[in-house]
Amino acid sequence: MKNHIIQFIILATIFSFTSCGLFVKKINFTKEELDFFNVYNTNDVLVFQNLTTKERDTSVIYSKRIYHEYDWLRHDNKVHCVNIDYKNSKYKYPGYQEKSESMFGYCIGENDTKYCISFTYLKSNFKIFNDTETKSTETLTVSKKNFNNVYELVYKRPKFNGGTDDDPEILCWDKKYGIIKYITFKGEIWERVNWD
Repeated sequence: MKNHIIQFIILATIFSFTSCGLFVKKINFTKEELDFFNVYNTNDVLVFQNLTTKERDTSVIYSKRIYHEYDWLRHDNKVHCVNIDYKNSKYKYPGYQEKSESMFGYCIGENDTKYCISFTYLKSNFKIFNDTETKSTETLTVSKKNFNNVYELVYKRPKFNGGTDDDPEILCWDKKYGIIKYITFKGEIWERVNWD
């Protein structure tokens, strides 16, 4: 009886090592993909100003998490995920309490070969592919800051979308600072004004 217990413990230990992924290759983001996610940290504040009305809008990075997920029994389905949530003064629950929205909620799996960064800001979804071109320079009007190699991304809103004309249609993304500017569907230009 004692030998059966020892054999059971040995088999359970071996099973747990293989199913926990110690002998299975982990899927990881590339350095370039992580550069996009590491632009922001928890509690970062992004302040944007409307060029016409001088109104300001603030987003705060609420949480940031990078993790591996996998099926304990079928460890062949490993994925690497990132999740960045933010709060914005425009998003409120009925009791006027701010709620968080997901900026990045993105996973890659073992069979994913096409490089694509997908993120959402103020209800508009943007994608950066490995062949997405950058603008050579972008100059902000308010802060007079210059940026090189900025992604100018366009949101192709579906015809029957519940969005509004206040949502971003064009977004400028810098690899060091993230979102530096966006233009809404009704043409309002919002530039980031805080850089500390």
